[in-house]
Amino acid sequence: MRAADLPDHTVQAVQTTLNAIRTQVGLAPKVERPAQLPDLIPESFQVILEEHVPVFSVRLGNPGAEMVEACHRRGIKVIAMVTTVEDARVVEATGLDAVVAQGAEAGGHRSHFVPPASREVGVVGTVALVPEVVDAVRLPVIAAGGIADGRGLVSALALGASGILMGTRFVATRESMAPEMHKKAILERSANATTLTDVLSGRLARVLRNAFTDAYTHSGASVLPFPWHYVTATDIYREATAQGNADYVPLWGGQSVGVIHDLPGAAEVVEIIVQEARGLLLERLSHTVQLDR
Repeated sequence: MRAADLPDHTVQAVQTTLNAIRTQVGLAPKVERPAQLPDLIPESFQVILEEHVPVFSVRLGNPGAEMVEACHRRGIKVIAMVTTVEDARVVEATGLDAVVAQGAEAGGHRSHFVPPASREVGVVGTVALVPEVVDAVRLPVIAAGGIADGRGLVSALALGASGILMGTRFVATRESMAPEMHKKAILERSANATTLTDVLSGRLARVLRNAFTDAYTHSGASVLPFPWHYVTATDIYREATAQGNADYVPLWGGQSVGVIHDLPGAAEVVEIIVQEARGLLLERLSHTVQLDR
């Protein structure tokens, strides 16, 4: 949908709700509709091809056979994230190299190809989703959602995954470009602090609850389609970020926040998780699981 196609009454209802939030960060009210965004995908994809990046990772949507073929001609691997077995089969048909099965615990946007009619659709936990996808496709499957330590890696491998993909764990690292208030929130919150909502961007995403998510949800106001809702609220996010105010910015985060308590370097995260997984496999599990010969 183009910005010009958004119904006036919906835009004004959204702006009215956002204006109540704008007062909390000292911004003036707005009534205008969001501006049309340029289509940056073709140009950005050309940069990916020209730079011969090792892996083209698609988070939202189906790359399609044409994109996959263009990448393969340049030696670029392609992976795509899905939330259902049906979508896993769709991307497998494009000839890509691996599928990421995104469990409901994952932080950030849900990787649905088509927005679900209800937030109950396509919200399958990692433990249930990964083996189902593994059984459905012939490609390597990467597990994502709620994984932040060696225990998660071992669990994913036991479910049939070939590896793991982590987001929230890497947000809370020294190299992460996330604002310090975002990192601090991840270190201090538990899994119960997350919510699945579309009020931040117009697309379902798992985030840490804050004053923005609570106020907008309780208002009962309409939500503009993605990305227009995010564009319309961007001034609030920008101002709150400048103020260091975590109450009014998107705090993308998964349910793994409950086991994240430190701020290491990214390389340390990988090293520690591998060490933990090896320890579990070689010591704890070998003693816990007794197999009859």
